[in-house]
Amino acid sequence: MELDPSHLMKIEEIVTLLDLSEDCTIAFVRCNEPVLCDTICKEIFERVHSRIHIYNLEMNEESTNLFQLLEETTKSDLYNSKLEENKKVAFFVFGIDSAVKTKNISGKSEVLLLLNMMREKFLEIKHPILIWINSASLNLILDEAQDFFSWRTTIFEFDVKREITSSPMFEFEDFDGLDKKGLEDLIEYYLNLIKEFKDRGIKDPYKLAYWNYNLGTITLFFGHSKEAVKYLETAALISSKLDNKNLNESIYSKLGITYYQLGDLKKALEYSEQALVIAKEIGNKKEEGYILKNFGVIYEQLGSVRKAIEYYGQALKIAKETGDRRGEGADLGNLGLAYSYLGEPRKAIEYYEQALKIAREIGDRRGEGNCLGSMGSVYYSLGEPKKAIEYYEQALKISKEIGDRRGEGNRLGNLGDAYSDLGEPRKAIEFLKQSLEIGKAIEDLRIIGFCEQKLKELEGSDE
Repeated sequence: MELDPSHLMKIEEIVTLLDLSEDCTIAFVRCNEPVLCDTICKEIFERVHSRIHIYNLEMNEESTNLFQLLEETTKSDLYNSKLEENKKVAFFVFGIDSAVKTKNISGKSEVLLLLNMMREKFLEIKHPILIWINSASLNLILDEAQDFFSWRTTIFEFDVKREITSSPMFEFEDFDGLDKKGLEDLIEYYLNLIKEFKDRGIKDPYKLAYWNYNLGTITLFFGHSKEAVKYLETAALISSKLDNKNLNESIYSKLGITYYQLGDLKKALEYSEQALVIAKEIGNKKEEGYILKNFGVIYEQLGSVRKAIEYYGQALKIAKETGDRRGEGADLGNLGLAYSYLGEPRKAIEYYEQALKIAREIGDRRGEGNCLGSMGSVYYSLGEPKKAIEYYEQALKISKEIGDRRGEGNRLGNLGDAYSDLGEPRKAIEFLKQSLEIGKAIEDLRIIGFCEQKLKELEGSDE
């Protein structure tokens, strides 16, 4: 994997830290991408191995005491031999993402409890310690081990610079077959029903919950996540007082998706977990598959791509068992996206092609558009912008037809990026401005941030 200038700058800072440190210095290296982490490690090793001996320490769910691991290493013969060679020593700690899963009787992470309790002991380790970690575990440290984190640590954050890629594929079969106009008419219909019931003082909690759920689902489909969460939270509040597990499960599942779109992954997991419990309780295998897919999407965003693939695999198995062709296509598409993130574009294309075939067979236009956009992104990453543009244009056409504003914004941004690579800045700027306008309308920070950055680069170079 090729490192970009921002990666190399941070690597230089880490190398400087390793060279200058004369005592215990603790740093977190936050990286969600396994391939990127491996590349960074190799780059650092190449730069320092001639003068610094790096110990790779592995933690896991059974090995939760970091200080003990370090102490045992400093008592080894190899450690002493390196000191005799007059070589500096540094420790690279891996596996803390697995180790934090071990909980004590209070439900807290054993690793983080020990870090807090033993932080002063780390002063005995007179060498730099780099702890490799993903975003989920770092958030857990900030929540449960603030004393350790604020004690004497720093953080280096590495991310993959991406174009706007396809969003993972969720399920929106509730209103299958309706076009943009049909969905807009349905919104007006449900709003009128709710107003009529309120005006006439009619109290029917099931209908009010159901109508708010439908409004939330449609507005979520259109990309208006903040509006969707209001309807869905209203539906959840009403439905919580009803004995209707099917409706509760559907509402919680959609809330999980909505909070994912809003970037609140903690709430996304909480609602998805509640939905999964109910789905298993009522024996709804199809819904169970949908929710497992949602877990995969969330964990992929958290940087646990391998874990996401496990969830997608479970969801795909259920989709095939239940004959859910739409779900099968979405699962295949998500597997394609995951393998794309892992740096395996050819494998990603195989999954996308299978998903595209299913989408076309069953008339799933949204799924078809997602697959086409995703394939465009893979070809773009392979250095084939002209081929990528062909796929992006097909995907954009579908997004406009079905009223998928988020998909439309993504595809316009993709086209802007591709035309920029082809050396057509004016055309690129035109597409990026359209994408930015949509991003602001639906409050998608990912689209906004991407477009603003690209426009700044292009408009500066066009002067």
